[in-house]
Amino acid sequence: MDTSDLKKSIQIYFDACFEGSGDKIAQVFHDSAHIYTHNPEGTLIDTPKADFVKRVNSRPADSPSFPREEEILSIDFLSEKAAAVRIRVRVLNNRFTDLLSFMLIDGKWVIIAKLFQGVSVE
Repeated sequence: MDTSDLKKSIQIYFDACFEGSGDKIAQVFHDSAHIYTHNPEGTLIDTPKADFVKRVNSRPADSPSFPREEEILSIDFLSEKAAAVRIRVRVLNNRFTDLLSFMLIDGKWVIIAKLFQGVSVE
């Protein structure tokens, strides 16, 4: 299966993470998307796209003191219009592993859900 268009959307996501760009997050996430993680107590955190865009816009972009790290770990197609993508990305002093659920909607690969966990990098 051709992954080129999907990889373009993944690259927009990587750029958004590195640049702290809510505009790019908004571009690659579907309006109904949700972002999931949990707090240290284990309680679910469910963040809608609009709140996630605000959070990304509120942080500074990575600087040269924070190396750009990004990697596609796996792409699994569920069909021609759905894919599960596992990536690793560094944002400031944190390295995140994300599971991104993509769907092809109106000819564009968009993220409909994100599940993530991060660890501090010193």
